[in-house]
Amino acid sequence: MVAFPAMGWLAPRLGVTRLYTLSLLVAGVTTVVFGMLTYIERPAPFLGWCLTVRAAEAVGTAAAQTAARTIIINQFPRRMNSAMSLVEGMIGAGLCLGPAVGGAMYALGGYGAPFYTLGVLLLATAAASLVLMPTVTDRSTRTTEKGDRGSSYLEMLGLVLATADNWLIFAALLVAAMNWTAMDPSMEPYMHAVLGIQPAELSLFFLGSFAGYALSSPLWGRLSDHINNTFLLVAACLAPTALGVLLIPPSPLLGLRPSRLLLGLGMVLREPFQLGAYLPLLPLMVRRSTARGLRSDVRGQALVSAVFGAAYSLGNVLGPVGGGLVTDRYGYPTLATWLGGVTVFLCVAMALRGAVYHSTRRTAVPYVEI
Repeated sequence: MVAFPAMGWLAPRLGVTRLYTLSLLVAGVTTVVFGMLTYIERPAPFLGWCLTVRAAEAVGTAAAQTAARTIIINQFPRRMNSAMSLVEGMIGAGLCLGPAVGGAMYALGGYGAPFYTLGVLLLATAAASLVLMPTVTDRSTRTTEKGDRGSSYLEMLGLVLATADNWLIFAALLVAAMNWTAMDPSMEPYMHAVLGIQPAELSLFFLGSFAGYALSSPLWGRLSDHINNTFLLVAACLAPTALGVLLIPPSPLLGLRPSRLLLGLGMVLREPFQLGAYLPLLPLMVRRSTARGLRSDVRGQALVSAVFGAAYSLGNVLGPVGGGLVTDRYGYPTLATWLGGVTVFLCVAMALRGAVYHSTRRTAVPYVEI
């Protein structure tokens, strides 16, 4: 979360593709090192090195995500959603295969095997990016109506933060992250207590839901590219997302008893539809910031990518901590009720903003019959 703004400043100065390659090198090396930490026998040094290495890996990850999103915005200005959907589809595939493949490698080679394998793959990807990654150049030379030629990084950041629509997007990112990171860590203890579900069985539910996530990604990408008013698309996806969140425990508001059917239905609804709400947010932030006056060059693209990543990471920080506190104090169904309620509220806000956006565009661009 802290590293994202710094990476947005660094990307255009170091070079976006160079930053992407270096970030993969950092992530690969730290992943390999993490697999070697088991040789540290004393608890205090082991914990200290774990935190240090994971923090270094997180900085590399922030750099990689900032650079990757900047490359997507730069190379696919008219098909951002489709390009993002391919990336998210690969993430979903990794989430499906990761536990099974990682578990098999752990069984065959011990604790270090998954880390060594993943680290080497990251280093190989870094080498491949040197050859295959395109050069990122400034595609925009025009000055916007409120052009920011010569603006400093802080001035550009202030412009992005002064865009009201971006705060609605920040809220959507925060809720999306918390719907995943607040609920998932506490799901296994709750489901084991009420339904007797073992971790291996629960992993099958995650496998199915992540498969839906990966398979639905291209559909959402193509749909988003063909819809101008993506506020309404986000709102339409948030409604079934909220229902899925409420069905998982289930929420006391529904008056239903916990069951495997409701758990599976809730997860199948939550994953694909939350992806449908999440995918259009980056292109939407780019459009709204550019309309406000941000130049659509590499500096602006990197800045938007960094702010986007920081907002989502904030949800990743608050989700596990807040979710754990609420679950311990009020119970897992109450946590789902609160998250579902916030998601419904955000759905209504997005729908209202979409209606206003539609109304203003009809007023600004009247229909002319030829």
